Amino acid sequence: MKLLIFSLSLVLLNLPHFDFTAQEMIKQQKIEECNFLNCRLPLCKCSNPERPMSVHFADTPMMVALTFNGVLTSVHSKYIRKILNPLFKNPNGCPIQATFFVSETGSGKTDYCFAQTLFNNNNEISVSSPKYTCPYTDCDSLGQYFRKWRSDSAEENILKQKKNIANKSRINKSFLRGFRLPFLDQRGNAHFGALKKFGFKYDSSVIVTPEDIKNHNGLRLWPHTLDFPANYTCPTCPTKKSLCNGQSNCSMSSVWVVPLHYLNVEGKYPCPTLIRDEIADNRLQTKNCFPKELINSTILTEFLTDNFKRHYTTNKAPYVVNIELSWFDRYGDELTKALVDFVSKATTVKPDGMVQKSDVYFLSIARILDWMEYPAPLNVIAGKWLWDCDGVNFDYDEECDSIKKIMEAAEELEEAKKRNQSAKFESHTEILFKNGILST
Repeated sequence: MKLLIFSLSLVLLNLPHFDFTAQEMIKQQKIEECNFLNCRLPLCKCSNPERPMSVHFADTPMMVALTFNGVLTSVHSKYIRKILNPLFKNPNGCPIQATFFVSETGSGKTDYCFAQTLFNNNNEISVSSPKYTCPYTDCDSLGQYFRKWRSDSAEENILKQKKNIANKSRINKSFLRGFRLPFLDQRGNAHFGALKKFGFKYDSSVIVTPEDIKNHNGLRLWPHTLDFPANYTCPTCPTKKSLCNGQSNCSMSSVWVVPLHYLNVEGKYPCPTLIRDEIADNRLQTKNCFPKELINSTILTEFLTDNFKRHYTTNKAPYVVNIELSWFDRYGDELTKALVDFVSKATTVKPDGMVQKSDVYFLSIARILDWMEYPAPLNVIAGKWLWDCDGVNFDYDEECDSIKKIMEAAEELEEAKKRNQSAKFESHTEILFKNGILST
């Protein structure tokens, strides 16, 4: 018996310790590849099709992220209101959510009032570039005037747009945690240094190719951190050499990558996006996409549901749907109908339906990563422990109007200052103090 206890003691003494970082373990044990020993949640996740193993597959939620990119104009609001109808609810009783990667200008100008309304209704507002144009590829045929993003220009642009959203939508910077490259430009990675420097949590610009999906036995990839090199073709993922110039103390730990995947219907029309856009093929390989002149709501619904099933019936990797806001300018009715039909099917549980169990959640990317860091089974989520919505009115009209009035009052105050109208200045100052715009 004593010999057995002594043997067990030796085994325990030789077990690896997990109370230091992945970087320290690599240094001590010289481990190069990501594995369970050197990469553990909540701080680290390897790039692979494996779900967090602390929750059984049957208890794992199927998480869907509807993500919208570009310039958020008032014209788009009528479509988005239909898609995010509060009548569409997740299994825990909370209305569905989405993520918006917002630029300042491009095809129009962003309505920051509507952005704040979306945020107040439990949606996530995240960051793109100030001007919605490709940062690494000459999408606008500017020729010699095109300037590819370097580390300094990436920092300047990303920080500028983060400030734009915070100041004009009155959203605290701490909530602006995600970033996506305009038009999913895959030709550079200078932006990752800025994401790390300015405290962003994730990037969602990478598209997993059909070849990489095939190499992983047809399984989709889960979100992962950048503590270790990606084990798939990731042109935008930084390497230590490209990001740090070989500095040993440089790390991208704690920055997540939330990948998208190529779409297809029954193995046909492999496409990196739902709709082939107007940007040149040198940015994305779109030559095999479904012909855009034949696009209709039925085809779009088929694309959405067919690819959802590939995630849902295999490893339940989060299904991230990329939607360019500019598509609504041309395909507004068709795209909206397709998204509404898809959401309706995915939130309706039927014995013979697409979803036969209450396990599909439409969430913001930030909330998906909350679950990734601290996985919880379905019965815990159903009790609103993780994805709570208490105290949210889900009103997409009234709140925006009140914000406009406050912003108009602030503009009038600035005019009063310039004209030195002291009486009017004091009156408006009192209004703004009451609304919390100014403080002592």
